[in-house]
Amino acid sequence: MDNTNSLPFDYVVTASLGAGALGASTSTTLIMQADSRFELMAILGTGGATAASEDSLQYPNTFSVQIRDQTTGRDLMSAPVPQRVLCGNAYKQLAEKRGIIFEPQSNILFTFTNLTANATNITLVLKGYKIIL
Repeated sequence: MDNTNSLPFDYVVTASLGAGALGASTSTTLIMQADSRFELMAILGTGGATAASEDSLQYPNTFSVQIRDQTTGRDLMSAPVPQRVLCGNAYKQLAEKRGIIFEPQSNILFTFTNLTANATNITLVLKGYKIIL
């Protein structure tokens, strides 16, 4: 990536699932900004009341998510992916070896499913770079 036409940028997606809602789902949409393409490099996520430390061997697993790029009609995964697999935790996130490029104003649909009976507040951060047009 050329650093002269890019800058670090994070998109934040949030959702809430109520208590007693084991298996309940909710969807939220992210429309990316119009001024640039976005190169996704990593996804970080938190959810629920379970806290994990940097040294924890047991990462939280309170939700699953399915991500679909509605602009192109492409799914980013073949089935919902649990939090533990997709995000790790905020200390040891999973990163892409090659960035995924989204066009300006891409419409991304996130469908979250509660994997516990507890209330779950979810925050996903899409870390990457704005590629200035």
